[in-house]
Amino acid sequence: MRQVFFSIIIVLMLAVLMFLVANLPTRIVKPKEQSSFLTSPSQIDYANKLLSKGLKSEAAEAFEEYLAVGKIQPQEEAQFLYKLGSIYMELYKYEKALKSFYKAEMLNPKAEFAGEMNQKIIEALENLGMSSQARYELEARTSLGKEKEAKGKVVARIGKREITDTEIDEAIKNVPQWMKKSLEEPERRLEFIRNYVGQEVLYTKAKRLGLDTKEETRSTLEQLKKQIVVEQFLGKEIQEKLDKISPEDIKLYYEANKDTYVEPAQIKVSYLSFENESQKDEMIQKLKKQEGRPQEASITEGDSSIAGIGEAKDVISSLFLKEKGQISDPLKIKDKFYVFSIVDKRQKRQKSFEEVKSEVEYAYKMKKQQEISQDLLKKALEEQEVEIFETGNKNETKKDN
Repeated sequence: MRQVFFSIIIVLMLAVLMFLVANLPTRIVKPKEQSSFLTSPSQIDYANKLLSKGLKSEAAEAFEEYLAVGKIQPQEEAQFLYKLGSIYMELYKYEKALKSFYKAEMLNPKAEFAGEMNQKIIEALENLGMSSQARYELEARTSLGKEKEAKGKVVARIGKREITDTEIDEAIKNVPQWMKKSLEEPERRLEFIRNYVGQEVLYTKAKRLGLDTKEETRSTLEQLKKQIVVEQFLGKEIQEKLDKISPEDIKLYYEANKDTYVEPAQIKVSYLSFENESQKDEMIQKLKKQEGRPQEASITEGDSSIAGIGEAKDVISSLFLKEKGQISDPLKIKDKFYVFSIVDKRQKRQKSFEEVKSEVEYAYKMKKQQEISQDLLKKALEEQEVEIFETGNKNETKKDN
């Protein structure tokens, strides 16, 4: 009986097992296509929002996640890779930027952003200290088979690298205008070449130590680049407007600011000093006869001191009341007495426009330059709808106009 019972149990178990096996394909759910947040348009919106808030590292990570799991067309992927590379450029992560750019280039060699990407590739290589590779890329991307320009005469050599007259001429273009004229002299040019070579040698050594790839170096270079670009932009805009200044504008500025161009009154004096007031008559006579080795000094109206004597504001005021040839009474300055003879006197005089024309032109152009710069900045702020939070509290905002 017991054997029959166990047989029935075994048969039932086998039946259940067969039923489960028969229905197994319907119970195992086939994996669906991934439709998570990472592969949806929401991920791109999320990445762009992070970028708009200035969270560049976080935005780059979001784009990386989307590209890792998203199934998109090559052209669209190339577009996202270019954007990702651009973000890495702003983060000074040039190695990652190059990785993104080169992959984007492979996916879509004729993309509309190819020209801009070429420039960024060269810039990234330069910032990584790979100047020779950057030059190679530049030639490969822009020369299109053109013959290389003549190198010019070799003026120095650093190892196997030749430095030519052409390279030196390019470097001289970056020096201030007032210095360029002096560099036409052979000795001065030779001195410039020595300094240039010395700088290149030190730069090469610094690169070997990896100083050029440090993040703080990249950040500083980026800030300098921004400053140079802004200066070039302002210089171009300002010069175009300054070129429109007419002689009439300068003359009108002179008329409106005549008080600035006045030659103040001036006197020339000779004087003697003595210890006791009882010597005054003797000293006055000596001064009249120019005996006793009198000292001389020129004083401009408004001065507060006299050369060789020091602070004497009240004395100077009284001397300007005298006329040429007059001698003053004894005047005490600190612990000494002085008598002064007015040797010459020149009255206050308005300078003519012709006398100060170049001075007026310079002042007017400087004033216009400041006005133009401020106007350009104001317009740029308005175009970008800039808001500056002075207290750091977004609830207390002030829009910069």
